[in-house]
Amino acid sequence: MAVEVQLVPVNLATIALESCFYGCFLVLAITSMCLLVGRRANWLSPTFLSAIGIFITVTAHWILTVDRSFQAFVFFENGTFPTAFYGDLSQITEVGKTAFLITTVAMGDAIIIHRLWIIWDRRLTIVLFPVLNFLGLIVSGVGITYQFTKYKTGQNVFQSDTSRWITSNAVFTLCINIYSTVFISWRMWQVGSVIQPIGRNRIHSVLGTIVESAAIYTIWTIFFFATYLSESNIQFITVDCVPAITGIACMLIHVRIGLGWAHEGSQAGLSISQSLPPALTRTIVTIAQHIHTATESPVGFELEKLRLEREGKDTV
Repeated sequence: MAVEVQLVPVNLATIALESCFYGCFLVLAITSMCLLVGRRANWLSPTFLSAIGIFITVTAHWILTVDRSFQAFVFFENGTFPTAFYGDLSQITEVGKTAFLITTVAMGDAIIIHRLWIIWDRRLTIVLFPVLNFLGLIVSGVGITYQFTKYKTGQNVFQSDTSRWITSNAVFTLCINIYSTVFISWRMWQVGSVIQPIGRNRIHSVLGTIVESAAIYTIWTIFFFATYLSESNIQFITVDCVPAITGIACMLIHVRIGLGWAHEGSQAGLSISQSLPPALTRTIVTIAQHIHTATESPVGFELEKLRLEREGKDTV
């Protein structure tokens, strides 16, 4: 039996915890954008656009959380009925928060699917499963938002029509992240095992960051799912922190890649076995271009040279 926690203390805790996570996200987001701008990154690249998009949605969600606290304790019925305000999930600010949450999660999952697609040399068969789950995520997200607009005061959010959409949404995002992380890790580990120590250490370092970021998001999502299935009001805390956690997980990878760029100029180039199969060589070049901006680094020059040599041999 879940411990009953009242809505008012839950939402006060939400403001504090989400603000803490948002502060961490803000530092990482600013650092990531500064590194991208400093490298004169393409402003229309998926990396830069995703960073901007997630920054907007996470910030908007946090602003609405703070705004709802003022409405509950100051403006709604002169602050005398905060429980009634927080209990009405059809409030426009709550619906807006839900929409920004779903959008943030969708962008985060789209980023990891795109990363999987790139690293696996754009193989559609590899990304088919997460793409299908992503479509389910979008449909269930729209369903959640719509159900909140129809919510009636006193309705049980744990046993209403909304519960099916929430459960589906959580399962879809978990499937996407676990599947994509496993396949990305497997591919990068394959690449790291056939190149010389300098390049291997770089790839394994980035691999570690990807796995750690995915673990942060996955563990928090499981935590939310557990609190929701136990029908505890603590789920309001966990779900409101999801956007900031998603942003932190994404920005950790961007910052790690950006800091990696800063060290590349002083490092020696890779040495790659010339006897590698062409398919694996293409994968190494793809990973280098995606993670190390191949055409601007010693690593990139070596890999691009190897790619051209391979193409020359293939045409003979």
